[in-house]
Amino acid sequence: MDPPQALLDAIIDRLSKLPGTREFKASALISQPRKSPESLFPYAPNIEDKELYIQDVVLLVAERVQNPDAVVPTASATDAEPIAPADPAFVYVSALEAVLYIFPDTHSIIIYISKVDSTGQGKRPSPTRTLMLTFLEHVTNHWFGVYTPKHEIDGEKSPSKGWDVWIQLFARSQNQYLFPASIEHPRKRVLSDIGLVKWWKSVLDEHISDVVGQKPAQRTQASKYVSIPGLSPAETIYTLKLPMQATTALEDWRVGTPYSRSDIIFPLGVRPPTSISQLVPFFPDDPKARLIVEIANTTTKGAAMTPPRKRRKLDDGQAVSADEEEKKEGEDDEENGEEEEGQGKAVDYLRTVSAEEFWERMDGRQECRLGTVAFFTVHVGGSLFSSQTDTIPAYSHTHAPKRAEVPLKVVRKFSASLDSADFGSIEKSSKSTERLQDSIRALSSGVTVLTSTIPGIVDDALQETDGASTTEEQDLLGHIVKTVSVSNPELPEKTTVEVVAPPVVTVLAVRKKKKPAKA
Repeated sequence: MDPPQALLDAIIDRLSKLPGTREFKASALISQPRKSPESLFPYAPNIEDKELYIQDVVLLVAERVQNPDAVVPTASATDAEPIAPADPAFVYVSALEAVLYIFPDTHSIIIYISKVDSTGQGKRPSPTRTLMLTFLEHVTNHWFGVYTPKHEIDGEKSPSKGWDVWIQLFARSQNQYLFPASIEHPRKRVLSDIGLVKWWKSVLDEHISDVVGQKPAQRTQASKYVSIPGLSPAETIYTLKLPMQATTALEDWRVGTPYSRSDIIFPLGVRPPTSISQLVPFFPDDPKARLIVEIANTTTKGAAMTPPRKRRKLDDGQAVSADEEEKKEGEDDEENGEEEEGQGKAVDYLRTVSAEEFWERMDGRQECRLGTVAFFTVHVGGSLFSSQTDTIPAYSHTHAPKRAEVPLKVVRKFSASLDSADFGSIEKSSKSTERLQDSIRALSSGVTVLTSTIPGIVDDALQETDGASTTEEQDLLGHIVKTVSVSNPELPEKTTVEVVAPPVVTVLAVRKKKKPAKA
């Protein structure tokens, strides 16, 4: 049996099928898993006892392009040979940032798409859509290894290989998300708010068709939801050209959210009706998260709770008497008591807010009420839970594909470097791309781990980890950065339809008989 394909290999394979003669360099930075359940559901009861692992993912695609604005010096009469133009250089053309939230207890994963961006500086078609589809398909079908599914659907592959996969994102059009100053490049095309929503809808539709299939029996394994605060369901259906049965048909989009469906088990292992603190995830820079904080900071009497006071910091080396130490411990206990009491009130109050009321409040928020933000939720069921029981059946599996993981600080340092780069022109982009690729090599050197383990899943077949001590550094870098040359037929040029002027029709009017002149 062939070894499972890694994410970077899958990206390279899909890029090699793009039309034209091109050269790509793809990079994949994946952070080592960390346990932090409080960051996703901070107000859920007993959340500290839950098992939740988080991994950050940054994917980039660079393309070798010629700078059309480069000034080529003219050869003089004394030059033996004419001066050749500068060689094409790699420039970043597409990138995405995502966060994976892995729940080993319920075999669930949330894929949160944080940012997607392009520079418009490569050839057509842009690899952005290919990058996104490859990432979603790989995590859905291959990230956790090849599981033996409980049943097959019409002889086709079962989606998600035994894991419940949730894809969540909110779409809001901006000039640039990941590539600073890229809006200055004339070929960058920024979609309108509705245009971006339609783009995401088409991407998610294609993803579901890829991993589930086209047959109705297969499509019931997936459910898709879209909510645009500020627009009514009828306006959303009209805007996105959804089928009118979209609110009821399983195979189509539903206008709304899944948080009222009692037939779905959510990642924390709960079913509605339950508190929104256990249903609605708390993502970075998320309008939903900001509303949850506002609700949590309001008591049942409608008064805002006092934020917990910050603890005092003593100078290093300062002597503290026994009386002062006892007094300080008493103050800390008092502060902890107030903090726990405030947290308890927040949890209690969140329990009184239903999912329907929560989304009604979203409609009235300033950042959402103009219909400029759309929330997408896609759920691909892994068929782990039967209608009679909530226990997880045993699944046999082979080991997952190997991936190179780096410490979280490496991903964050690279993201900070990306934020300070300049992609305003191809010349600036090539310099920024070169610096950033050097940064990837420097930051990942000596700290990269090659592994196929699944966080929270103990399995002898999955416990394969190679560090820099046992694997050559260059080999490890090959799991982070790879290059591919493409030589395919060119994309046909868009044909412009000649507008034929309508034939001129001469309308004959009735000639009036002249009246005789009066004498």
